Amino acid sequence: MTAAGPRSYFLAGVMQGARGGAVLADQGYREQLRRTILEHRPDAVVHEPGRLMREWIGAHEQAILTGHAALADTPEIHRDALGPAVSLLTATFHRLTELAAESDVCVAWLPDHEPSMGTAAEMLSAHRGGATVVAVTEMRQNLAVLACSDVILPDLAAFERWLTSQGAPHDGTHDAADRSPTTEPTHGGTSA
Repeated sequence: MTAAGPRSYFLAGVMQGARGGAVLADQGYREQLRRTILEHRPDAVVHEPGRLMREWIGAHEQAILTGHAALADTPEIHRDALGPAVSLLTATFHRLTELAAESDVCVAWLPDHEPSMGTAAEMLSAHRGGATVVAVTEMRQNLAVLACSDVILPDLAAFERWLTSQGAPHDGTHDAADRSPTTEPTHGGTSA
C-alpha cells in the first residue's frame, strides 16, 4: 500500500464469471470506475487488470487463447503439466492478486448477483493486505463479499457518493484501520 502520496485503486470485477472458454463479461464498467475515481481523486493510481494483462502478456495472446481452449477437452488438469502459455496466464493472475493486496483500495464490481472466483481471490488478497475493500454489488448476503468487504454498495452512484464522502485523499499518516470506510466521523468537538 502507498505510504504517502496518491492513493492506489485496484479494479477487481467480473471478467469470465460463469462463462465458459474465452467469453468475457462486458468490461465497460472498468472505464466507468476509472473515470469516476479520477474525477474525485485526480492524482489516484488506478490499476486495471485488463489493461495490465494486455501490457504484461499481450504479446502471447494467441498462444494463451489456444492453450486455454485446450483445457476444455482435458478431463484432468495438473498444474505442473500446464503448457507455458497457460502457466504465464496463471502467474499473471497471481501477480494481479498481489497488486490488489498492495493497493490502498480494492473496488470489486459484482453486478447482477454474478459470482466471480477471480474477484473473490482479489478481494481476499486485498483484505489480507490491509486495503480498503469496497464491493459494488447487490450480493449483501454472500459470505465471501461480507467477509472481505469494508463497505458494500449497490451501484456506481453509491460508489461515487462514497468517494465524495471520504473527504481529502489519504495522506499516508494513518494505518489501514483509520482508512476503513466503516469508520464513523466523530460528532461534537473538532476533528483533525
